[in-house]
Amino acid sequence: MKLLIWQTAFLGDVVLATSLLRILEGKFSEIGFVGRPFITELLKGYSVKLIPFNKGLFESFRIIKQIRHYDGVVSIHRSMRTALILYFSGIPLRIGFDKSEFSMLYTHRIPHRWGMHEVERNAQLLKPFGIVPKKDELYPKLFVDKLEVKRVKEKFFLPEDYVVFSPFSNFPLKEWLIDHWVELSRAIGKKVVVVGTKRDEERAKIFEDSAINLVGKTSLREFMAILSKAKLVVSCDSSAVHIANALGVPALTIYTSTSPIYGFYPLKGAYLVPNVECSPCSPNPKRCKTKTYECLRSVSVEKVFSLCQTLMTD
Repeated sequence: MKLLIWQTAFLGDVVLATSLLRILEGKFSEIGFVGRPFITELLKGYSVKLIPFNKGLFESFRIIKQIRHYDGVVSIHRSMRTALILYFSGIPLRIGFDKSEFSMLYTHRIPHRWGMHEVERNAQLLKPFGIVPKKDELYPKLFVDKLEVKRVKEKFFLPEDYVVFSPFSNFPLKEWLIDHWVELSRAIGKKVVVVGTKRDEERAKIFEDSAINLVGKTSLREFMAILSKAKLVVSCDSSAVHIANALGVPALTIYTSTSPIYGFYPLKGAYLVPNVECSPCSPNPKRCKTKTYECLRSVSVEKVFSLCQTLMTD
C-alpha cells in the first residue's frame, strides 16, 4: 500500500509531523509527504518521497495528478483547499480531522481536540490502520550531520557553549516584549545567539551589543545546525521550540496570547504562561481583543531567567 502524508502548514507543524514518519517507517511500500517547499531541506535524512507544494491554483491542479496513485492519505492540515485537492485526487482512503473544513470529503474523520500534544493528536489519524504507536515513537526527529555543525561554527564564529534566543514569530501577539529579551540576554550568563528570518532583521539590531545576531543570516539547514548544539533554546511559541526538541535540545517557551493547551509545548524543556484573564486567546491570534496587550509583558524576566538556570544545569 502506498500512503501519503499531507501537512502544508508552518515549519513547526511539519517538524511535529515527523513523528508520523518515524511511526510509519517500514509499514508501507511507499510513503510520500506533501508540504511547503522547505520540506526538501527540513526533512533530509528521511527515506520518503518529498512532494513540495506552493498552494497556487496551477499547483493545485498539478499536484492532483502527482498524488493520485496513492492508496491512502493522512491529512494533518485542516483547510478547505486540502480537502478539495484530496477529494479530486481520487485517493480511495482519505483520513482527516472532523474539524477540518469540508470534512465530509474525507472517508474517515478523526476527532480533533485540544488538551493533548500535537504529536499525540496526529497519531490519532493512524487509527483506521490499527496502528497504536509506542510513546517513544511520538517524539519528532530531524537530522543534522557533523559537517554542517562544523561549517556553521566556523562561518559564524560560534563559541562551544551558547544559548539560542528565538524571539520573533509570524504572529506578533506570540512575541514576548523585545526589551525583555534584551534584558535576559544581558543577564543569562552565557553567550547568546539570536536567530530569526530576514523580515525581522531591522528589529533584531537591538541585540547587537548583547548577543551574536544571526537574524536573517542563516539558511534553514544552518539554522538547524546552530540549534542542534545549543545548551538551551529560549523561544516564543514558534518553530524553534520543535526543531530544538527534534534535535534533542531542551527548549523553554515563553507564552503570551497562546497556550500549552493547544498542544505545541516543548516535549523536552519547560514553558511559562502569562497570568492574565484573557489568555489564552487563540492558536494563531491576529488582534488583541482587549487592546491592552497585557499578555506580552506578563511573564517576568526574573521568572524566565530562573527557569533558564534550572534547565541549563539539568
